This record gives sequence, structure tokens and C-alpha cells, in this order.
Amino acid sequence: MATVKLARREREALDVLYRYAPCTVADVQSHLGGSYAAARAVLSRLARRGLASHRYDGPRYVYEPTGDVSAAAESALKNLAATFFGGSNAAVMDALLGMSTDTVDDVELRRLEELVAAARKSRRDNA
Repeated sequence: MATVKLARREREALDVLYRYAPCTVADVQSHLGGSYAAARAVLSRLARRGLASHRYDGPRYVYEPTGDVSAAAESALKNLAATFFGGSNAAVMDALLGMSTDTVDDVELRRLEELVAAARKSRRDNA
């Protein structure tokens, strides 16, 4: 998925859609604050750019994101890593594990070890 540059309010509205879709304009407004007209304008821009779709539900539009949530998550994570961690996957993992020392259980740690082993194997196979 190509990185799409969004204004802050567009990104916030898209975040709401990914979390709570389907959403009406009033739903998005309640999460973002501001006026109904501003929420409607942001959602209209997202729809024009192909990032959200809408359908009629009685007298109102209902909006949903058009992109796959996993692709959007990957794009957001790449942006976060580049912005705050110099693009370092290790720095991202260090921060995540540091934040959750009390909540990371043995099952999650084993899963992380499996992912690291698979990444190593993939690198060797592709070398």
C-alpha cells in the first residue's frame, strides 16, 4: 500500500472509521469533536480520495474505510517507525516490549521468538 499523505483531521477521521465502522457523520463528530459540517467535509474528502466509501441508510450516509485494515496498519507502522525510531524495527520492538513488561506473557514471547526465527530463515533462503 502506497503511503498517502493525510491532513491531521483526515487521519483522525480515518482512524475512527477503522475502529468503529460503519459510522455516520454524527458518530465521527462525536469522536473527533468540532462541528457536524466539519466532520461531513472531512468524510467527503476521504470518500473523494477513495479512502472511504459511503452508502445511504435512510436519511443519512454511513461511511466505512475502503482499505484493508492490515494494509493500513502496515502503512501506519512503517510511518511510525520512520518518524520516531529512525526506521529501526529493533527500536520499535524495544519500545513495545518496554511499555508492556507486565503484560507480555510467555505465549507472546514464544510467538516473537518464532517470528524472529522465521525472519532469519527467510533471509538465509533469499541470500
